[in-house]
Amino acid sequence: MLLRRSYRFRVYPTREHLARIEAWEYALRWLWNFMHAEYAAKFEDGSLVPTAKQQSYTLTMLRERVPFLAELPRNVSMQLLHELDKAWQRYFARLGERPRFKSRKRGELAPMIEPHPKLFKIEGEGRDATLSFPKLGELRAIVHRALEGAPKTCALVREGDEWYCAVSCEVHVADPESNAEPAVGIDRGVVNLLADSDGRTVENPRPLQRSQGKVRKAQRKLSRTKKGSKNRARAAKRVGRIYRHVSRQRDAVLHRESKHYAENQGVVVVEALRLKNMTASAKGTVEAPGTNVAQKAGLNRALLDGGLGRFVELLKYKALATGCRVVEVDPAYSSQECAECKHLAAESRRSQSEFACVACGHRANADVNAARVLLSRGMHGGEVCGGDAVARPAKQKLRAAKRGTRALAQGAVVATTKAPCFSTG
Repeated sequence: MLLRRSYRFRVYPTREHLARIEAWEYALRWLWNFMHAEYAAKFEDGSLVPTAKQQSYTLTMLRERVPFLAELPRNVSMQLLHELDKAWQRYFARLGERPRFKSRKRGELAPMIEPHPKLFKIEGEGRDATLSFPKLGELRAIVHRALEGAPKTCALVREGDEWYCAVSCEVHVADPESNAEPAVGIDRGVVNLLADSDGRTVENPRPLQRSQGKVRKAQRKLSRTKKGSKNRARAAKRVGRIYRHVSRQRDAVLHRESKHYAENQGVVVVEALRLKNMTASAKGTVEAPGTNVAQKAGLNRALLDGGLGRFVELLKYKALATGCRVVEVDPAYSSQECAECKHLAAESRRSQSEFACVACGHRANADVNAARVLLSRGMHGGEVCGGDAVARPAKQKLRAAKRGTRALAQGAVVATTKAPCFSTG
């Protein structure tokens, strides 16, 4: 089995290197926006959109007429066209949002990737290593682990005031044997980041919330500085360093937990959460303003702070090498369904942490009960109430009406043919 693995190393460019890289950043951003405008114009007119190969002819002419484009490595410029084409193809396949123009004010960088392995080289190890990059020369690097497999691409990446190189390698791995480890269901949430069907829970570390005091202090200091001043640049770097630290704290937990489940479980059943919908703003419009806007904003921050979607991404790629299967099932009503008798009632969810079935009396932690429900759905071929594991199910069981409704007051039970889409707003 052939896998792609990425190795990320810290590099230390000199002042001369930084001056050239900053010029490249401007040139690549300009090239991205120019080609993106051509792509968008063809798309909006209903014409055939250009391919990366077709745009390469335009690139050749531009390099002859625009001096700062000629300073870029040819392969880096060409790879940018391929990345732009990939972004549009993902949009056409409804796998991502429509590509947009790169803005310097937002700090957006265009891809800086060398796609030919013969043109870059990493030599040495530890703190004495070096990275050779086209038209840039040698940069001091810290290679904390050896590369495995055949290097394919090398990208220069900036995080605030730090620079890294990301080397993508093709690694041949023996096909994993059939994994005989037990299956587990995982429920993700705000209070408990993870709760599995075996009763194991992982508290949400909420790294951004813990660092909120530092963030506010740094941002207040930034807001008081003069635009364009050196003090403002230093204050902006301080804010960036805090957010970078928060991101690394979050990733440390997610990497550790995803590795644990990939190595110790044969099947992992998770919810197919639609996080974009779940974290949408509740502000509404001028004609129809939203309600509980501040509370919804706090919930959105808590959901994003945990990195619920990134956990599944990390779990999926780690599971490839261990033979573990990741199954996504529809989460509809999993917090209201009893894992023992399958009775569905909103009253069974007593609080955030307590579940007590009104039919059979089963008691459990609410998140653990939901994880057991998800596991049951995943183990039945991914079928949920007559639907499949990802699509919204055709609701074929009776559902108790919501609390406070007239139907509930009369003791009625409401049957639905399709699970309604709940909004957290």
